[in-house]
Amino acid sequence: MNANISTLQILALNDAEQSENRIHSDEVAARYGFKGALVSGVNVFGYLSQPLVRIYGEQWLQRGMLDVLFMKPAYQDDLLTISTENLDDTSDQRSHLTSAHNEQGQLLARLESWLPTSMPKLNDLAHSAGGKANKEREEISWDRIELGSPAPLFSWQPSIEENQAHVQMQRDQSPLYQGEAQYIHPYFLLDACNKALMRMFILPAWVHTGSKLVLREGIRVGDTLQVLTVPIDKWERKGHQFIKLYIAIKKDNDVALEVEHTAIFRLAAA
Repeated sequence: MNANISTLQILALNDAEQSENRIHSDEVAARYGFKGALVSGVNVFGYLSQPLVRIYGEQWLQRGMLDVLFMKPAYQDDLLTISTENLDDTSDQRSHLTSAHNEQGQLLARLESWLPTSMPKLNDLAHSAGGKANKEREEISWDRIELGSPAPLFSWQPSIEENQAHVQMQRDQSPLYQGEAQYIHPYFLLDACNKALMRMFILPAWVHTGSKLVLREGIRVGDTLQVLTVPIDKWERKGHQFIKLYIAIKKDNDVALEVEHTAIFRLAAA
């Protein structure tokens, strides 16, 4: 049932200062016209998830549709206000639009989340076999992106320690992220999609712009997972070059999560 969800305020923290992606450093971010290092989109996505998980609990982590879009960057120590509105007050299914604003009232990101009456058909790409392993990563370029060509399958078994590092960065007190069978935090799940792109290419400075997720099954620490990654689109707009990936995270040979993950892999000069 749709619910009224409390507003959350949280200080944004730069979770990626040591990342290979130097857009999370002050110096490189400034070259592209930003006022400082960018807080990662996946971290902001985690903030957006928190009030929803407080209301719906593990149901929100087990099944549903999520569509997150990042419009403007968050910076270290920005005070973010996370507010949620019902999209359909008459619906018997959860359906919400959750937004992140900074202290200046700028809309930074929005997350639409809902539980459809029936889940969409599995993407045919989910049945793809993994590609052959490359000898080494190369720096991303337009011509090196081969659409429809899967990356090698990646085996992943997220640990409690890894999950807790993400939970602590989020300052998330939910009991669902504690204990031996804790759920993987949404921030960690989407961060795994960033890592899927970074396993394919060296990306000196890039920006995550949005993701569409179909969550079919809850994912917990210790689950034995396989990550399938397939580039499905590339385009140019306003001097930026974009890439879109299809990512399927499989558990026991069943797809637990599908993601369309979009990023600017080459930023226009400031």
